[in-house]
Amino acid sequence: MDFQKRKTKPLLPVGLQHIQTREVVMEASDGMELAGTLYQPIQAPKASILLSGGTGIPRTYYTGVSAYLADHGYAVLTYDFRGVGGSRPTSLAGFEATKRDWARLDMSAAFQRLVADFPDIPHYVLGHSVGGQLLALMENPEAIDGVVTYGSGFGYWANIKGSYRYFVAAMWYVGIPLITSLFRYLPAKRLNLGEDLPTGVAADWARWGKRSDYFGDELGDEPGFAKVDCPWVALLAEDDNIATESNARPLYNMYPNANVQVRTLKPQDYDLAELGHMHFFSRRKKEAWTALLEAFAQIKQSSHQNKTIH
Repeated sequence: MDFQKRKTKPLLPVGLQHIQTREVVMEASDGMELAGTLYQPIQAPKASILLSGGTGIPRTYYTGVSAYLADHGYAVLTYDFRGVGGSRPTSLAGFEATKRDWARLDMSAAFQRLVADFPDIPHYVLGHSVGGQLLALMENPEAIDGVVTYGSGFGYWANIKGSYRYFVAAMWYVGIPLITSLFRYLPAKRLNLGEDLPTGVAADWARWGKRSDYFGDELGDEPGFAKVDCPWVALLAEDDNIATESNARPLYNMYPNANVQVRTLKPQDYDLAELGHMHFFSRRKKEAWTALLEAFAQIKQSSHQNKTIH
């Protein structure tokens, strides 16, 4: 795979001259190389954040919010899951990868890189959608000091709002099995479902999405669910038709030892027309990014209180 050269440069596209970015390549335990970008303030960061994106969303989509967080003192590492963006092979046809691989191998490799680069400050995870679902499958989930998620919940079709649920159901039951059998990957971009996906990733997505317990039956016995014992601020948008309350709560219940605090964001509170499942991370919605700063501040406060109690 071809990756951009590793380099440090000011983040000119978002107009910030006092942070630095560096392209990095991480190697998962199975030898797969993953493309990443590290955003750092010029001064020493107060904490580090691993930003794990949603299904089929390349790390470049999170450039603006990553720069914003770096401008507020955080070191942020973004990366592409195998098969997506800079971690995509020349051809996806027949390329083997699953969502479980994304968590066990890719998220683990990226988090290990974050810890290695910033050993002496807290290590947080910012997960969007699937990026906040599968923390339990990571190699050392107990090492996470705090979690903030946006739009993370199950993808059960019947709990999706509005008529979009019927499109999702059609994809889960018919579209994905048929299309992947023909193409040997999912050409998701043509269907407005993000970037193209490996067959195994799409199969997990569709199989889980047919069940109200999503991956609970398959993965519920994983010991990592109980190992995540840090503060967790779960951000849900009032107008997110996918990560609805009925899809989100069952996910949080799978992490019995996490201190999950749910906060619902309303677009009008930020003078915005919408936030939705995706648009929150768009630069056009940057007024709402203060919610992230508040969430990480809340995590810091909760961690301090826990240490004081113990």
